[in-house]
Amino acid sequence: MLTYEKKPDSAIAEIVVDGKISDEEMNAVMTAMKADLDKGGRLKLLEDIRSFEGMEPAAFFKDPRFGISMMKGVSHVALVTDATWLRAVAETFGFVSPVQIKVFERARISEARTWLEAAA
Repeated sequence: MLTYEKKPDSAIAEIVVDGKISDEEMNAVMTAMKADLDKGGRLKLLEDIRSFEGMEPAAFFKDPRFGISMMKGVSHVALVTDATWLRAVAETFGFVSPVQIKVFERARISEARTWLEAAA
């Protein structure tokens, strides 16, 4: 499952991953996020990775292109996960990314939201 939600008067959007990501879900998230970015301004993302069981092949090949093209509209990412390998990937990517990335354990999701709210 992959979902995307952004409240109308907020710059913070939340993406939830829980299980396997379908092509249909990826298309819906890409469309919604692009619509928010087209309104102007920059987004702050909370990525709540509850579990990750892979992606359908069509979704997998969209993800890198989508991520690279959309990251110019994102200023901060709070990655919420207990998966050690995802934490390592995010921390490594953070060294070369213009986006500020901070990783939080799932039990600290409220702290991740607070960090995004305070981020300038």
